[in-house]
Amino acid sequence: MKKLPVIVCILLAFLCIPACEVEECPPNALSFAKFQLVNQYGQAISYLDTLSVIGQIKADVTRYDTLADGTLKEVVVHDSLISDTLVNRETNVSTLSIPLSYDDETIITLVYNNTYKDQFTIHHRNIPYFMNLDCGTMMFYEVTGVTADQIRMMDSIVITNPNIDNNEKENFKLYFTAATE
Repeated sequence: MKKLPVIVCILLAFLCIPACEVEECPPNALSFAKFQLVNQYGQAISYLDTLSVIGQIKADVTRYDTLADGTLKEVVVHDSLISDTLVNRETNVSTLSIPLSYDDETIITLVYNNTYKDQFTIHHRNIPYFMNLDCGTMMFYEVTGVTADQIRMMDSIVITNPNIDNNEKENFKLYFTAATE
């Protein structure tokens, strides 16, 4: 019985000592594809007018129709386009950081001054990265290709680094023909 207080003190000391895991969660746990706007010579440029970026994915969507007798009928619409505005009317843009879809492709539409549109599809492989129990899982990507669907203002798109992670490196160059002064 005389050793009980000593044992309790030792147990309390062990409970107060933190666990061995001291790894911090990274502040930038999200992976973004980084785009650099460049002229025909590869020099960085800025788009001075308004630029919006719309991301789209294809997904199966369930729709419910109300029949004449008041019952609901479930209808699945395959390969529906789901859109979300990622950048809204930004001005003086020289770089873009855009999240990618958890699907295997992401459709990006650049809207210039609410008038002209460029649309391209980024094909990618998703790479889940488990950090630890506290931080959870991050999603990295490997770009496997880019398809230009509808190009009006942009000349071309080049993959400069196919590995997209949370290190904020340039992944794409968007080439434009810019007038020289």
